Amino acid sequence: MSNTSFKETDENNPAAIALFDSIWSSLESNLGVAALTFPKAIYWLNGAPGAGKGTQTDVILEELGLKSQPIVMSDLLKTPEMEAIKATGQLIDDATVIGLLFRRLTRLEYRDGVMVDGFPRTAGQVACLKLLAKKLNALHAANPEKFPTADFTMLMLYVTENESVERQLKRGREMKAAGKPVRETDVDPEKTRVRYRVFAETTLEPLQSLKGTFPYLQIDSLGGIAETADEIRKALRARAK
Repeated sequence: MSNTSFKETDENNPAAIALFDSIWSSLESNLGVAALTFPKAIYWLNGAPGAGKGTQTDVILEELGLKSQPIVMSDLLKTPEMEAIKATGQLIDDATVIGLLFRRLTRLEYRDGVMVDGFPRTAGQVACLKLLAKKLNALHAANPEKFPTADFTMLMLYVTENESVERQLKRGREMKAAGKPVRETDVDPEKTRVRYRVFAETTLEPLQSLKGTFPYLQIDSLGGIAETADEIRKALRARAK
């Protein structure tokens, strides 16, 4: 399975529209229009490997008052074929990722709000996220009782390449010492750097195009766990004012 992403983040790009329409049509045909219920608010958590997304999840959920468990993209992508791709530090193709996520978002357990960890990661995913917002706003205009508006917030945890690499390798050492399964990208320094650079080259720039579209909170996660938690609380409270 190859990554078939395209480079444009513009939601008016014909390729983006075709991709989104295909995924949406599949949702309608598989679930039925009546089942297409989406969350009232979605918080999109992102950041380089080792930025602390998993470590800080409980802090974010508590601060936002979210009751549902987060949707973690890496957990959705665990077929053997997908695991083989991820083991090289590369990304799964957009159609698969977006289709799985959009279907998961329709679950009733997320109706009051949810955090999504690890999406969007490519230009194609960013474009489809913009298209999802437009679709939800159009559905809300037609049926405000059933469909919420697109209340999206981006949460970006920032970490440097060297810090990302060191944290990934540290995680690998700790998992190995505990006798737990270890990802190849957490023990091989070169693959660890590849994983960071895939994020920097494929994900970071497209994400930054969302700054003018949705609230975008960039949070410094270079400090310790407690210090980063304080930065997260500060950013979220400022957003809520």
